Amino acid sequence: MLTVALAPEDALSGGARSRILIEDPVTTCLSPPVHDMICKLGFEVQENRDISSIVTQDGEVCWKTITDCLTYTESAQGLDLGGSVRLLGPVCEAVHLHLLSLSKAQFEVRYAPWFQWTGVPELFPEIMDTLDSLESPAVSLSLMKLTSCLERALGDHHWAHHHAIVAQLLFELQVFLLIGKECPFLLRDLLASEELARVFGPPVMDVLKVFIGSPHGLNLRNVLWHGFAAPQELPPKYCAMMVLLTAGLGQLLQGHLRQTGRTLAHRPFVTLTNLEDLIVFPGKYHIAHSPLNVTHEVLAVLEEVMRKSAFVLKPMVPCWEAALVKFKSHRY
Repeated sequence: MLTVALAPEDALSGGARSRILIEDPVTTCLSPPVHDMICKLGFEVQENRDISSIVTQDGEVCWKTITDCLTYTESAQGLDLGGSVRLLGPVCEAVHLHLLSLSKAQFEVRYAPWFQWTGVPELFPEIMDTLDSLESPAVSLSLMKLTSCLERALGDHHWAHHHAIVAQLLFELQVFLLIGKECPFLLRDLLASEELARVFGPPVMDVLKVFIGSPHGLNLRNVLWHGFAAPQELPPKYCAMMVLLTAGLGQLLQGHLRQTGRTLAHRPFVTLTNLEDLIVFPGKYHIAHSPLNVTHEVLAVLEEVMRKSAFVLKPMVPCWEAALVKFKSHRY
């Protein structure tokens, strides 16, 4: 915790001066309850789970094993997020070890077909490469990409039937649009929608709420996208679990599409037509006389400041370094 203290005037010699005392360096940007939720609760139950009860040899996700870990409040009206994280911890650990044990070829054979529904199946082999990566921000970046992909992909369910109505709603999510007429703006509202519950079932949606759908759960998407979690604070097993859950959703969706005779259509991505929107991409575009051009020289200065400034917290330095590397290589 960073503590700033102003010394009283009568305690200072030579006149009224203030003194800044820095007692402790900041070690986390997570509040204590959030830190416990992400870094501790999922490790409290020490149990070896049989991977064959979680996923079959053919890569079929056994949802009942996962949903059986969910706990509810006494009134059965609400999801006990903390209790669910505790029980899901060993399942996530087993899934992580399972995915690490697979070769790239084995992973492709078992799971590749179930990522097609996301529209970016090529992302998942990349994520696999990071699950045991020594590069600290790699898992965080992978999970940010995965949750972004999943958030968009969970919306095309209504689009096939209401194309004329929703063609302009380019920022809404995909599976939902096969059924619902209007997609919720917030991810937590989308995951709580009746439309997705009809497709995947309420227990499956509750699993997603534990991981990404509630500010009182793991809330992996938000703590990463808003920059709260340092790389070392994110257990890789949660990234592995999200990979498996995405495959499992693909399996459930395929069954739904077969039953209903519908097809899943993907909307086009947003195209930036205003040149002023492109100035953040150094080396790719140049706008004359723009004071906002981000050049390699500017990035070099930023890198120097990043390493010396107290503004950049030490736990977050790997994220800044990774961002600069991506910028320099035009990986936006």
